[in-house]
Amino acid sequence: MKKILPFNEQSYKLHADHFKDYAGTGELADHAKSWMRSDTVDAWRHQRMYRLLDPILQYDPGSSWLTVGDGRFGKDAKEIEKRGGVALATDISEHLLAEAKSIGYIKNYRIENAESLSFENDSFDYVFCKESFHHFPRPMIALYEMLRVSRKGVILIEPNDPLADKGLSSLLFNGIKNAVKSLLGRKMESHFFEPSGNYVYTLSEPEIEKAAIGLGLQWIASFRLNDSYVKGAEYEMLSENGPLQKRVNRTIRRKNVLSAAGLMPYEMIATVLFKEKPSKELIAILSDHGYKISELPVNPYINS
Repeated sequence: MKKILPFNEQSYKLHADHFKDYAGTGELADHAKSWMRSDTVDAWRHQRMYRLLDPILQYDPGSSWLTVGDGRFGKDAKEIEKRGGVALATDISEHLLAEAKSIGYIKNYRIENAESLSFENDSFDYVFCKESFHHFPRPMIALYEMLRVSRKGVILIEPNDPLADKGLSSLLFNGIKNAVKSLLGRKMESHFFEPSGNYVYTLSEPEIEKAAIGLGLQWIASFRLNDSYVKGAEYEMLSENGPLQKRVNRTIRRKNVLSAAGLMPYEMIATVLFKEKPSKELIAILSDHGYKISELPVNPYINS
């Protein structure tokens, strides 16, 4: 009888093997190399997200960072170091990280399972996880691990849960969108899976707040934004007159108008979970960059 691995072990194996075809001379290697470029429309999309780290790196230069789920050549660690931090890239897959180190793109890396990090408590100032949290089979365990090994906080940039916004405008917008899909004969989906084997575990601000309160954390900062991916964006050079650049910009502007009017939820959310109260200076810097700072209730039955 064939032994079936537990779902999380199956997920670990699928993700560890996922980048195999993207590395070396694999059939998708040329496409993967575009991820290291900084002059394309797709690179511009990601820079919009990396800039959300600037307030913290501005306030805390030289801070130590761990990146989790950073298997695309350690790009997250690379961007942190460009901005003055010291970063160690980690991922469950070694394929692209080993290649990145061999060509000098990153300084070092470690193979790590986000749900069972090998580091001691408080090993890094910050832990950063960008668009990888939704890949983990048990993401809340990964969040606890990231908080455990950080001294100051954890920063997540992830898809925002569209089902979390129950406002009348959003419900109306989603109802119209689903009606249009139905007329076009398209299936209406609320939950999604990816080829690498994961359920897309989208986050929401209320869910993050509840997780933080349960762990006794009192301060979080959040920033919401929209994004747009167009096939081929990895290959078009960044230019004001580029057709894909124009298309991406138009789409983001349209979404921003709808989101600002409360007619659709923002697609992405960046969250900083602080382990200690941030200074007035850091709060001011984050606020100037558009972050919303939230002070959460304290559990009155547990001594701090």
